[in-house]
Amino acid sequence: MKRKILLTAVLIIFGILVYLLLYGRLFPLSPFVTGFNKQEYQRVIIYYQSARISQFGSIDSLIQVVEKSHQLNFRHKVEIFICDSDRQYHRYTGATARFITTPVHGRIFVSARAKDDYENQRIHLETYLKHELSHSLLYQNMSLFLSLQYPGWFMEGLATYSAGQMGVDGYLTPRETAAKIREGYFVEPKDWGTIISPKGKTIKEITIENKFHFIYAEFALIISDLIQTQGENRFWEFLQKSMDEGDFYQLFFQTYGMDFESYIKYFRSQFN
Repeated sequence: MKRKILLTAVLIIFGILVYLLLYGRLFPLSPFVTGFNKQEYQRVIIYYQSARISQFGSIDSLIQVVEKSHQLNFRHKVEIFICDSDRQYHRYTGATARFITTPVHGRIFVSARAKDDYENQRIHLETYLKHELSHSLLYQNMSLFLSLQYPGWFMEGLATYSAGQMGVDGYLTPRETAAKIREGYFVEPKDWGTIISPKGKTIKEITIENKFHFIYAEFALIISDLIQTQGENRFWEFLQKSMDEGDFYQLFFQTYGMDFESYIKYFRSQFN
């Protein structure tokens, strides 16, 4: 009897795991893709259902642009999943944002809302795709373990900066971001957390219109400042090393000769 119960439990767990891999939250990690049509390009694979994908074909040409801007190469073809409904998108990713890129494979998921916003000219699709490609590129160049603890502020700041997203579709320009910081608005970058850690106090408590547009712009401004004041070559060397070494902030100290908290004090002092 105990053996039968154990076997039943194992089969149930196995069934749940298979379901999650094929149709649920583990789908981004699954080696199997079901329920999608497939269109393959030289550097990109697009999975879609009934959606028109002509507007996504140009992403192939963005790959080289993103590689050059990051001084890194993609390790394999980028996979993009275009979801027919936001319900399906949420079932696969758990996300509510228009786009999300997941670790390991660096798969990019596009929501039905994103398609609708693009078709109705509410967003610049190419800018958002470059943002997500930045995430995908980094994920393809780091381990799953590292991706779970990699600072989210750095990933979002780099993606926003490299995509030229400041001043686009509601995101603040560098000048607008600087003005808000002078007014006293600021979130501590570390409060953004990682994939597995919650958001911190300043993220939760900041009260500003279009909150996340400001936060992403602030992080992008930090990236811009690091490049401009500390040296471009040093920044790209730091980026590459950060995807091999486990302690991001120890590496920051070794690279820049100051701890991250001291740098942030310096950064904020420029807006006094």
